[in-house]
Amino acid sequence: MPSEAPFPLSLEQEFLRLQHQNDGSAGDFGPRPISSGGWRLTGDLDVEDFRRALDDVVARHEALRTELLPGEAAGEDGGEGGGWRNLVHPPGPSPALEVHDLTAGDASRQERSEAFLNDVESGTFDMSRVPAFWAHVGRLADDDWIVVLVAHLPVVDVWSLSLVMRDLVELYAARRAGRAPELPEIRQYREYAAHQRTGADEAKAARSYGYWRDRLSGAEAVALPTDRPPVAGEPSGTRCDRFAIDAELGTAAVEFGRSLRCSPFMVLFAAYRVHLLARTGQADAVVWTLSPGPGRRRRWMADTVGYFVNFFPLRTDLTGCRTFRDVVERVRESCLSAFTHEVPFVRLAAEAGEQIAALEQSDRIAERARPGFQMSPNPFVLREQEAGGVGCVAAQRRRSQPLGPDVPDDAILWTAELGAGGELLFAVNSSVDRFDQESMDAMADEFTRVLRAGVGDPEIRLDELTASVRASGGGSGAGSVHASGRAAVAAETTS
Repeated sequence: MPSEAPFPLSLEQEFLRLQHQNDGSAGDFGPRPISSGGWRLTGDLDVEDFRRALDDVVARHEALRTELLPGEAAGEDGGEGGGWRNLVHPPGPSPALEVHDLTAGDASRQERSEAFLNDVESGTFDMSRVPAFWAHVGRLADDDWIVVLVAHLPVVDVWSLSLVMRDLVELYAARRAGRAPELPEIRQYREYAAHQRTGADEAKAARSYGYWRDRLSGAEAVALPTDRPPVAGEPSGTRCDRFAIDAELGTAAVEFGRSLRCSPFMVLFAAYRVHLLARTGQADAVVWTLSPGPGRRRRWMADTVGYFVNFFPLRTDLTGCRTFRDVVERVRESCLSAFTHEVPFVRLAAEAGEQIAALEQSDRIAERARPGFQMSPNPFVLREQEAGGVGCVAAQRRRSQPLGPDVPDDAILWTAELGAGGELLFAVNSSVDRFDQESMDAMADEFTRVLRAGVGDPEIRLDELTASVRASGGGSGAGSVHASGRAAVAAETTS
């Protein structure tokens, strides 16, 4: 039996519950509420010691053995969080571990590892089991392995899985060497949820509420046309389309951003915003984004496993922007102010309810979807570990999958990631009911055209750029990066 009393949902967990409760998903947290990630291991992996290290990491992090209970099961009668509670179980039983032989086949190891990761991710998982945490290990060769970790999303976000894998490698190495693990002290997620309820942050947050009420006054959300209207009944699922932009343009985009004191997110979001402008004509509008969350910026929460992801509206007004450089600078200004005033969305919705309600009304239009854009929150993508005779690096994917992690039926979410070799990797999650494959390919191509032209010649006129995107009809392939800048766009526009 659990030794601790259940504790209420955090504000971030409460938002996730409300989102799935209201978007037509099955159940309060959706039909497939998982977080997942893959890592390549090199070296002589001892599976039994790895299994024991899994027990160790579950004992270390309470979130990995946390069960979500609805109000009636938690002995509550509605109230805060709809009565839902986090219930932490003591260590044991062991998490599920499956070992797969992936040595056969003509495909490359990279292709086999990506196919394996996609197959695991598209599976079904019993979120009521404890721990709701799974590990799949695929043997590509005697010294080459792919590890996939899956957890219950409302208690463990994707960023947290990177922390889990970091600790897992060290715990495995300690077992192999017969020594104590060298890991930082951690605070548990219950402490974060409790801190939110103290009201200690309200004085600072009050200033941010005023900012958001002013910022969102009169705003409208980008409403992206879809191929089909919403379907009756339960949605068919979410596809994940992936494409890559080569290292030459990827490196150039990062360097261009650095010259303007912009993060990679700001440059990529600027290109995405121009792509949306060409499709919708909305110059002043909100695009939703996901961040690792304000809780992650707290030093005492840096190594905590839990659900911290935050959802908030990013308003950019491109009115008066003449060039792509102007767009990037406008985006930078918007991002700096928005992230400075970031608060959990549940509180934002409560304090700026009228403005948020207007956004929800404006973007819930038949045959339209809400676009979102985020950078991968994984802090260890480019960081290699080596311990206990095993090297570890995060797996990166280019292979699309017909069934990926769910997004609401009326949303389309782009996730950008910096590749290890300088390339840019994108995953686009969308409803299979609302968008055709041809449309997804065209969007990827349009975005690539904008980024290629804008980075190649930052002084290219915005109207010229959007006109070229409209005229291109999707172009010649999202992953292909050829000529760049004004000359390429002008040639396409006049041909």
